Amino acid sequence: MSTIKNYQEQVQDIIEKAIATVEEQHKALAATSFEYIEKLYKLDTVKTKHNDAAEVAYNKAREVNKLVADYASDLISKFDKEEAAPVKKTAAKKAPAKKKAAAKKSTAAKAEATA
Repeated sequence: MSTIKNYQEQVQDIIEKAIATVEEQHKALAATSFEYIEKLYKLDTVKTKHNDAAEVAYNKAREVNKLVADYASDLISKFDKEEAAPVKKTAAKKAPAKKKAAAKKSTAAKAEATA
């Protein structure tokens, strides 16, 4: 697996952990806020709607992270294929040079044999 691919996966994991951390902190803060507010008012409906909206927001953040990761993965795979292609061409160019050197040696050996 390529180094770029490893970096992409590490970034994706870091983003996922950041989303989870923010979500946990947000839920804890919201729970504390709702506890204080509920002492004054009945807000079960507002709390439920808040939690639903927060869940949608964090799920969307995860979806975007996945889409970006998939897109980055596609780009990286194309880049890796392009990088691999010149290596093969270079190897193909070296093969005739070896044949020329071998031909020169055999010509020199034939010349010495006839001399």
